[in-house]
Amino acid sequence: MCIRDSFVGIALRSLVETVACLHLINRHCRPANVQLLRDAYRDSEKLFAKLQAFKHALSSSAVHEPSPEYEMDASEPF
Repeated sequence: MCIRDSFVGIALRSLVETVACLHLINRHCRPANVQLLRDAYRDSEKLFAKLQAFKHALSSSAVHEPSPEYEMDASEPF
């Protein structure tokens, strides 16, 4: 897994955690404006799909950059 994939994975998990918090708010607080929660759920579904597509695009070979080649100086230990 590449670093970029892990950042997108963190974003996905954060989104899932946010949706879980929205469920808890709805269950325990019973907000007066439920439409705000519905809109947030709908937006989270769109964002989740976009993040998944982005993660898939990053993992495809078409997006990867070639690895740079480094020259080593034999006289230097590191």
